Amino acid sequence: MKNKKYLLFDLDGTVADSAPGVIGGAKYALERLGYPLPDESLFPCFLGPPLKYSFMTYAGVSEEKVEEAIAVYREFYRETGVYMCSLYEGAADFLKKARAAGKVMLIASSKPEAFVHTVLSHLGVAEYFDHVSAASFSDAHLSKRDIVARAMAMAGASKDDCVMIGDRIYDVEGAADNGIPCVGIVNGSVFKKELTECGAYAVAEDFFELVNILL
Repeated sequence: MKNKKYLLFDLDGTVADSAPGVIGGAKYALERLGYPLPDESLFPCFLGPPLKYSFMTYAGVSEEKVEEAIAVYREFYRETGVYMCSLYEGAADFLKKARAAGKVMLIASSKPEAFVHTVLSHLGVAEYFDHVSAASFSDAHLSKRDIVARAMAMAGASKDDCVMIGDRIYDVEGAADNGIPCVGIVNGSVFKKELTECGAYAVAEDFFELVNILL
């Protein structure tokens, strides 16, 4: 993996601990719409997939109400939730080392692009990423396969030169759909088994271990 020039990163749960804002927004939307809150253990599952899938799968929001739930979520997230995030330990050092090693780094995220840019700027790491491939507010259900494909196209990268780094099965599958490997990163989450079982090339506990795999 150390010969891969292009490093494609998921954002939430991978580079940024966005859980407080994402989970806070989900709870806000469900309470506003009168839905009962699901078991607390299900809220981490909102990190990764598109919101439509999460609201319908983990909170029982109906097809008729899911767009309203997303709109209410974004009310909270735009003003408050987007800033409720932090860099994972070791992330900044990894990005500096990767840039010094000549790596080209990209974001491939299901998050709306405007929010991605806000998070990267808020965390002070926007300068390390050459391209951002993400969803839009009008197409928030874009598949990870398409997001990864667009990131590769933005960089003019061949599949032989790319590796995806992510924290969920969606990252592994989106990478595989484009013929590239995915290295999972746990960052203290509960998804290590998921990453191992879905075919990640390797699974790093944190950014310090990721250095040994990719740099």
